Amino acid sequence: MKIGIISDTHDHLVNIRKSVDIFNKENVDIVIHCGDFVSLFVIKEFEKLNAKIFAVYGNNDGEKGKLKEWLKNINSENKIDEYLTFEVDSLKFFILHGTNKEVLDAIIGSKKYDVVVYGHTHERIFKKIDNVIVINPGECCGYLRGISTIGIFDTDSKEYREIKL
Repeated sequence: MKIGIISDTHDHLVNIRKSVDIFNKENVDIVIHCGDFVSLFVIKEFEKLNAKIFAVYGNNDGEKGKLKEWLKNINSENKIDEYLTFEVDSLKFFILHGTNKEVLDAIIGSKKYDVVVYGHTHERIFKKIDNVIVINPGECCGYLRGISTIGIFDTDSKEYREIKL
């Protein structure tokens, strides 16, 4: 299964549109959004996505109730919360924004999850820590690091492909 991974969109509509197009062309089954959609109006762009969205709130997401409602209106299978856990192809995933580094490190260190995905730092990461795959897709918006990126994770091969927008 292919899983699209995106974070820190920060209202960048052009890059969100590019990301949705890429995810649709790649036929991803799920898109993980690691938080910081920021404004509600960006959800309209995700209506064009042909995949379920599993998302977490970021520290810049203010309208949490409406964000959840609007995502559910797109697809009742969409999920959003402070953190999410789910299993796909025998891989246990933990998704969080990553605001608290101690919590992030504790989750990775617990070794209860096969894949931990987070955002917040805008820093691109794909590495293994004690057999835990750790992914941060970087920033979709490109505001802090100057590089706009998303990623696709293949649950069969456990390979991650970074895509520059």
